[in-house]
Amino acid sequence: MSTKPIQKELINGVDVPQLTQIIDDLTQNPNLAQFHFCAKNNWVSGGENQTTVNEFYGGGKKHVRSKPFVFTKDEPPTLLGHDNGANPVEYALTALAGCVTTTLVYYASAMNVKINKIESTLEGDIDLRGLLNIDDGIKAGYKSIDIKLKIDSNASAEVLEKLMAIAKKHSPVANTITNGTPINLSLV
Repeated sequence: MSTKPIQKELINGVDVPQLTQIIDDLTQNPNLAQFHFCAKNNWVSGGENQTTVNEFYGGGKKHVRSKPFVFTKDEPPTLLGHDNGANPVEYALTALAGCVTTTLVYYASAMNVKINKIESTLEGDIDLRGLLNIDDGIKAGYKSIDIKLKIDSNASAEVLEKLMAIAKKHSPVANTITNGTPINLSLV
């Protein structure tokens, strides 16, 4: 057994040898790739809700965070809320921003592409007539979402475009939004 310390190769803050090991482990044992996430929501009043995330299952075992994350969602006064938090469709944009960015950074790290900084702006339009069932022909959600990325890197524009395409294709949140994941509601 070697007593030599294991060298960590951090690229963009990502431990690339560990990332490679995870990929190898999941390739050899696909059951480890199965993750189950959950969120518990409590309605407060009006448009305000609080969601807690704490436990999840992945890598063959249950994980419990040392401190749960609590997210307050509300509506602005123009939508009858008290502005005690971002509204749910704004949270959807934040989830998408985080997931696309993380996916891009992980792939860049695996490809040995140094990223100095990423800024993103996300925008989307919603027609409230869909939410309020005023017109059945109008979608209740975003018509589309535009993501503008500003990436500071020495990589070529071609490499950055490739990374953006990979991030769009492999981001779980982008896939959930784009591919219309089924939602099953049940009363318990």
